[in-house]
Amino acid sequence: MTDTVVRTEERGIRVLHDVDVIVVGGGPGGIGAAVAAARLGARTLLCEQYGFLGGMATAGLVEPFMWSGLEGQRFDTGIFREWCAAMERMGGLAPNGSTFCSEVAKLAAEHLCLDAGVQLLYHVQLDRPVMAGRDIDCVLMLGKSGLTAHRARVFVDATGDADLAARAGCRIEYGRPEDGQVQPMTLCFDMAGVDLAAMPGQHVINELYQKARAEGRVHCPRENVLWFRTLEPDRIHFNTTRIVGYRATDTLSYSEAEVEGRRQVVEYVEFLRRDVPGFERARLHALAVTMGVRESRRVRGRAYLTRRDYESAAKFPDGICRVNYVIDIHSPTGEGTEIVSMPPGEWYEIPYGCIVPRGCENLLVAGRPISVDHAVHSSMRVMPPACTIGQAAGTAAALAVREQASPAEVDGVQVRRSLIEQGVWLEGPPPEREEAS
Repeated sequence: MTDTVVRTEERGIRVLHDVDVIVVGGGPGGIGAAVAAARLGARTLLCEQYGFLGGMATAGLVEPFMWSGLEGQRFDTGIFREWCAAMERMGGLAPNGSTFCSEVAKLAAEHLCLDAGVQLLYHVQLDRPVMAGRDIDCVLMLGKSGLTAHRARVFVDATGDADLAARAGCRIEYGRPEDGQVQPMTLCFDMAGVDLAAMPGQHVINELYQKARAEGRVHCPRENVLWFRTLEPDRIHFNTTRIVGYRATDTLSYSEAEVEGRRQVVEYVEFLRRDVPGFERARLHALAVTMGVRESRRVRGRAYLTRRDYESAAKFPDGICRVNYVIDIHSPTGEGTEIVSMPPGEWYEIPYGCIVPRGCENLLVAGRPISVDHAVHSSMRVMPPACTIGQAAGTAAALAVREQASPAEVDGVQVRRSLIEQGVWLEGPPPEREEAS
């Protein structure tokens, strides 16, 4: 009988970095965290699994940016605005500030980090933290060199799935409270060679899609086709596959989800070319490197936001990010999407305690897996607030190093003040926009 468990001997592992702050994950949250920490004087290392930065904006091919704001003024200023301005200078951002080129996003993000003095470590996956009591002493990363150790005073989990927090013993939630189900994943893709002049409106496309579903030619539980125009005149972006019932934190399940996503893409491409005017000569132009994950783990932190806080437009003295994007829950079980908007002219704030997890003393969380419930998560999970939340985490990490304190001991009001000084819109009129040159 084959053993089901393999035991290995521990060995000495080389320490490659000993810095102030380590950020694990180079998506929008990790970019915000690393740049903020480095600019405040912390020696900062950013570890990323791919050979480029951007996360869902690049590897996930998720477009466009979904903004929060008031009367045309956007909340996500600070580092996220700088990232967008850098894209604009390279010709990779449309005048609407939402449509962007994922390839330019990679270059702009890397330039932003290098200019701030961030050290970059590509092609590494988190193996596990090495704990010293309730502190992380170092993280073990797996790459072409095997296992290597990387030590810091403070760590930021920007993995998107709270991988570091979970392995460090933090309290974790998963999915909605009644059954643990999460929002579905999506594999995004682009079609090129589209004749936009011949392309029908959304209503007609949806009718054609429903007909193809009824005939058994498309097997996707989504109720409609979600598409966006791009920077290219003949290219359309699709964020429309719906991969239900898989877990992004389970290796086997995640692999099966990728296969299911590509199966759906094949059906969509055939449907579009056969049934939709304007797509007769279109071709698959781009396919995401990885699945777009909406939801997986969330930490429980020293503060916790709920749907009631969203509905009441809750504000906090230590608020580190403003959001008024809709509650946007794609059905975890099949068809349907719940959309709930805030009252006009309102927003809610994410308090500092939402990025300070319980269970580990020198860890902060950036991006989507912060301490909020299933409903609020569906509002703040999009990329612009993820970057601003990351900027707050990086700011707090640098302050913790400077003060020789734990993140829990850092004053959230001080973090907010520092963010305002950095150009994040948390009080008064919006900061002046940085113009492209």
